[in-house]
Amino acid sequence: MFFRSPFFRGEEEIQELADSLRISLRFVTLKRAFLRLPYENGALFPCGTCRRILLARAARLFRGRRFDLIITGEVAGKGGLGVSELVATDEELGLSGRVLRPLSAKLLPPTWAEREGLIEREKLFDLTATEAEGKLTELAKTFGLQPPPNGRYCLLRDPEFARRCRAFAQDGVFTASFVRLLEFPLLVRLGPGRLLVIAVTPAEQVRLQELFLPEDVRLYIPVPGTPLGLLRAPWPKISPTERADLIRQAAAHLLHVGGFSSDKPWTVCFRAEEEEETSRLSVRPGSLQPKEALVK
Repeated sequence: MFFRSPFFRGEEEIQELADSLRISLRFVTLKRAFLRLPYENGALFPCGTCRRILLARAARLFRGRRFDLIITGEVAGKGGLGVSELVATDEELGLSGRVLRPLSAKLLPPTWAEREGLIEREKLFDLTATEAEGKLTELAKTFGLQPPPNGRYCLLRDPEFARRCRAFAQDGVFTASFVRLLEFPLLVRLGPGRLLVIAVTPAEQVRLQELFLPEDVRLYIPVPGTPLGLLRAPWPKISPTERADLIRQAAAHLLHVGGFSSDKPWTVCFRAEEEEETSRLSVRPGSLQPKEALVK
C-alpha cells in the first residue's frame, strides 16, 4: 500500500519499482486525516500520530481481505515511537503479532509468522533510529540495490518546509492546495492566512498556474520574463481597504524580486482568477531582503 497525503512524494518511483518487481500496489488517499495533523493533541505534525493513521488504515484492508501479515519499513525509535510504543499501537489496533517490522524485528516480540517458522527471525534486523540511516545504505549495497534519492519522501522531514507549515498551522487555512504552495522557494507571509507566492523561473510559473483558486489574486508585471505572483488570503473576512493594502504590498514584493529599481514607480497588473477584468496599479518596489522572502 502507498498512502497519498499532501506531504508525501515519490508516488511515481514507487509505482515503477512495484511494476519491476511485479508487485500489486494499492494507493490509498488520506488527505483529510493528514490535513488535521497540525492540531493533533496540541503538537504540530506528530510523526507518531501519522504512523498510527497509516497502520490503522492498513488494518482495515488486512481484516477485510483476511490477510495474514502487515509488513512495514518502520524503525524502532523513529518519530518518537520506541519498542513499547510500537507494541502498544499494535495492541490498540488489534494487530498484536501481526505486524512485522523487519528492520527492527529482533528488538520486538516475535510475530505470528516467526513463531510458526514461516519467517526466520535470525535473518531479520535490530536497527534503531540512531543507526538506521548509515546501516540501511550498507544493507542496500549488500543486496545490490540502488536506493532512489527520495523514494517515499515526507516533506515534513525538510526543516524549512516544516517551519513554513508551523507558521500557518494555527490560521485554519490548511488545504492540499495550500500545502503545495509552501513548496515554492519564494514565499511572503503578509499576516494570518495571507500568503504571497512568487514564481520566478518558467518551470515554477507552470507549476503555480495549476494552483490558482477562483478567489486568488494573480499579479504580474507587463514585461516579458518577469515573476508571477499568487496572493491568497481569507478575502471574505477582509475589508476593501485591507484588500487594497495587501495587493499593494504584494505588488511591491513582486517588483523587488523582479529586480526593478526603486527610483520610480512601476506598473503591476492584478485580478482575481474568477474575474475577467484586469486592474493596474503603480507602485515602487518594496525593500524586501532575500532572507525575508521565506515564511517567518
